[in-house]
Amino acid sequence: MSVSRPFVLLALAVLPTTALGQLAEGDVLVNTANGIRVYNPDGTFVFETTGATGSDYWGVAFTRSGRLISAHNAPTRGLSFFGPGGAEVAHFATPEVVSPGDVDVFEDGTIVICDTTGGALEYYAPDGTHLQTHLLPSSGRPFGLRVTEDDELWVSDTVWRRMRRYTRDFTQLSEISTGSCPPSDIDIDDSGNLWTILGAVGPVRNYTPAGGLISSFSTGWSSGAVGCAVDMEGNIWVSHSISTAFRRYSPTGNILMGLTVPDGQNPRFIEIFEPTLAVPYCAPAVPNSTGLPARIEADGSPFVLDGSLTLTAFDLPPGEFGYFLVGSTQGAVTPPGSQGVLCLTCGFTGCSGIGRFNQAGRIIVGPTGSIDVDLGALPLFPPVAVAPGETWNFQCWFRDLGSNNFTDAVSVTFF
Repeated sequence: MSVSRPFVLLALAVLPTTALGQLAEGDVLVNTANGIRVYNPDGTFVFETTGATGSDYWGVAFTRSGRLISAHNAPTRGLSFFGPGGAEVAHFATPEVVSPGDVDVFEDGTIVICDTTGGALEYYAPDGTHLQTHLLPSSGRPFGLRVTEDDELWVSDTVWRRMRRYTRDFTQLSEISTGSCPPSDIDIDDSGNLWTILGAVGPVRNYTPAGGLISSFSTGWSSGAVGCAVDMEGNIWVSHSISTAFRRYSPTGNILMGLTVPDGQNPRFIEIFEPTLAVPYCAPAVPNSTGLPARIEADGSPFVLDGSLTLTAFDLPPGEFGYFLVGSTQGAVTPPGSQGVLCLTCGFTGCSGIGRFNQAGRIIVGPTGSIDVDLGALPLFPPVAVAPGETWNFQCWFRDLGSNNFTDAVSVTFF
């Protein structure tokens, strides 16, 4: 976002630290009729969602701000957001959806929900604003979803027994036929290949993006197979809603683990928690004297205990100095004498102003500069230690031919 077009402020709540920090990288998120249940990769139950507005939940995904989401069918259609500890923190109605299937999230935070009965994909802004309706061709029935790292979208069609790939704006790029058996859930492994479970007959299949069948194995289940997800070790998790079971298989089909959810909850979709470190916003920045907008990137780990966060600014004017900034909330203001937009503030009780990494040894000089961040002492007054469940925002200020400018900004949710 830049100063030349409207800035949409999405408030990201700084949640209390109690009951947080339970969600860990590689955890298995299982959508059930009651919401979402979370398990460690070794099968240990971690927590389930609480305070849910609805029931008969379908789909599971996590947003770039670290929240879990699932769509519900009763008492009315809607979508619930849950914090890292499982408590519901937000909710909005989705009256455009007749009957929800899977859900997923684009890089900019836009949420997409399968409307299985309506034969469409419904797009929503994070605040619940309905954005678009995209109908599948020939009265298809969308069920499973997967947004790729390139912000493309794979959709399973259970009527025409296809997996279709679309651009962000829903231009179809390709499709894969699964023969006489309709595909349910979809996931993509590190090689870019697709995994799906055929819900009517139960086998798991692995396809190339072009549609070539790589492998297939039987789960031993017939009708009722729903979820399919590839974990960080390349193993496949699948669920069976009729038997309340879900399993972990090796890529060749060996059963590595079998688990069940409580009676009546019925496991549905499955997701593996792989958090995104930083979400860019306020991009692109206002161009500086080089003709380019300066950029900020964050590298490291979103887990506080790892203590690893590096900030880097790119495309600064050569020889000009600058320093990084930190704030608890997003904003958008052009300070007097500045060419760019300050995109963060510090809005919680006791926080005085924004934090500046302008201490000795922290000043950077263009065109590129980076620092390591001490998560135990953000440079606010007084210094603040980052806690699991908090979201912090970072940006870089720099001098530019006698004026001032800023990079774009990044938002980081910590666990």
